[in-house]
Amino acid sequence: MNLASCTRTATLLALLSGILLSLPAVHAQNSAFPGQWCAQGDRNKQASITTDGMFLTLTNEAGSTSRGLSQANRNVIVAPEWQFVQGTLSPDGNRINWSNGTFWARCNSGGSGHYHPPNLQGTWYPNGNHKLACSIQQKSEDLIFTNENGQTARGSFLGREHVTSKWGGQTVNGALVNNAGRINWDNGTWWSR
Repeated sequence: MNLASCTRTATLLALLSGILLSLPAVHAQNSAFPGQWCAQGDRNKQASITTDGMFLTLTNEAGSTSRGLSQANRNVIVAPEWQFVQGTLSPDGNRINWSNGTFWARCNSGGSGHYHPPNLQGTWYPNGNHKLACSIQQKSEDLIFTNENGQTARGSFLGREHVTSKWGGQTVNGALVNNAGRINWDNGTWWSR
């Protein structure tokens, strides 16, 4: 690599670092983005946006992830790990138009544009064991899970039939079954009411 090439690379890296530092992270109060999304509106191309209560994590249909960073317009996010592609949320909140010409549509909109998550609030039992108790606190789509050992994790809905949580830095997703009376966790455990 010659000196001119090194200088251009260093300048580009400095510019990108400056851009990243100048973009504030999306905070939880922007609750319009989290949920289950379908790339190009195709239910077979599942994508998602989750929050840990402070920051957004975007996961595309290929499983690649990026942080979600906000712009001055709170309906626009930037994905720095995906070559700074920008997503603009539609006024009804059911579509994200990406600057690379693609889009995500809400998988759970059902055409109405209104989504009401199931009520998970209350006591749950790990693996059906009624001698041990877990609990879920719910505020709209924001969830706080407490396991049988008293450990807590923040989480959210991924559409009508899935939830996500972060336990000790590890993401654990759950499928709601039996009319949201049971959560089958992807770590092989389950909770029931």
